[in-house]
Amino acid sequence: MIYLDYSATTPVDEEVLMRYVHVERHAFGNANSKHCAGVRALSEVTEATNSIAKLLNVLPEEIIYTSCASEANNLAIKGCALKHPHKKHIITSVLEHSSVVAPLYYLQQNDYLVDMVELDEHGRYDLNHLQSMIRDDTLMITLVAVDSETGIRQPIEEVAEIARSKGVLLHCDITQALGKCPIDVRDIDLFSCSAHKIYGPKGIGMLVKKKSVSLVPMIHGGRSTTVFRSGTPQNALICAFARAVELAYWHMDTRAARVKELRTYLVKELSGFDKISINSNEFAIDQILNISVKGIDSDEWVSNFSSKGICISARSACSGKENFSKSVYAITKDHGLATSSLRISLSHLTTMDQLRAFLDVLEDFLKEMGD
Repeated sequence: MIYLDYSATTPVDEEVLMRYVHVERHAFGNANSKHCAGVRALSEVTEATNSIAKLLNVLPEEIIYTSCASEANNLAIKGCALKHPHKKHIITSVLEHSSVVAPLYYLQQNDYLVDMVELDEHGRYDLNHLQSMIRDDTLMITLVAVDSETGIRQPIEEVAEIARSKGVLLHCDITQALGKCPIDVRDIDLFSCSAHKIYGPKGIGMLVKKKSVSLVPMIHGGRSTTVFRSGTPQNALICAFARAVELAYWHMDTRAARVKELRTYLVKELSGFDKISINSNEFAIDQILNISVKGIDSDEWVSNFSSKGICISARSACSGKENFSKSVYAITKDHGLATSSLRISLSHLTTMDQLRAFLDVLEDFLKEMGD
């Protein structure tokens, strides 16, 4: 199998898995318990939380563990809305993950107004438009740091400056940015991420909520590491998450250099095919490359590649039921490109031989189109 869908999920790193197994076996106690097993479990969780906090430049008490980034997004948006019911205006974009879109739609059914910031010619947030949209009743701005379909890195630090100057909350889904590219989170009020995108286990994510921010929890009753999300602490998952974050940050530069080499080769080769348009531009992170082959059925081609043992995607794995890429359309304004897009996502684990094999299959498919 040739796996080129690392933006959907990643395999668990061996060190991360070993950490999970060790904690599950030797620190399985309830971290809320006062006996020695509970104390040991709490010690492991506290150490892991401190490590994540140090690497992300946040406070340990600002970390809220969740089951995934989707839960974290829901908690941030709904929790803030419930805490500040007099503010009914929210700003977002067409690039957002479905776990942001869905809670915003829910709020719209309850008299909230949701406005979309425009994108510039590069597919990035138009900061002048964003600034002009903010009103006295604006509750929050919720914008993704890296678009999951095209990989375009957004100017989220500049967005944070605008939000802070206007006294508006900023929530950011940094799932596709975490561990892949530098990101300054100091002025972001709330941000969400997940372990399984950085070679950690599924089932654990987090919302970082700065101390100055108040929200209403979605789960009531039970004890945990925080009052904002109840449930017995997931000791092994938390510790495995911490190890994944550690590895991602310790090796970010070397991993990024490897991926850049792979992407450069892939772009060069793809540029030689007349039928292929490259949608990801110079603002995209190297891990995500979005292309279009006009006239194809994206889902059918994903299936065809899968039959050859190659895993790519047409859109984000958690996108809605649309048969086109909203991100590609927003950037290109070309419905043909948006309905025929394919996402190739790379990793430091990807090899040149795998890319050559992918290109060989792609060339065969393109030749079949010409028949």
